[in-house]
Amino acid sequence: MTEPVPSSAPDESRRAPAIVIEQACYHAVTGGTALLGVGLLYFFTRHGSLVMSARGYVITLTLALVYLTTGLLVWLGLRPGLYLNYACSLIYLARPGLGLRLWRNMRQPEFREHFRRK
Repeated sequence: MTEPVPSSAPDESRRAPAIVIEQACYHAVTGGTALLGVGLLYFFTRHGSLVMSARGYVITLTLALVYLTTGLLVWLGLRPGLYLNYACSLIYLARPGLGLRLWRNMRQPEFREHFRRK
């Protein structure tokens, strides 16, 4: 006799809602873009006369890491991610169509519930 094999399908109750995944992805893309920008800036200016100070690199890399961390915390539903999400989402208000939609999503019950489960 064989024993039943446990299902490998993800538990639907633990899966992040689509609006949470969207928020996390926007933060991850923003952080990744900042990292890519710093890398390209360094590559193209390392032998030229245009130089970015070490302080500029630290500030830019810190912002990139904050956005990447926020994306991860939002995805996982950890409470600090909720607060960082509000702070990091301010930049998206520069594009009202995107920013206002994301802020509306943050008020949705399923978005808030995602952070209460943890």
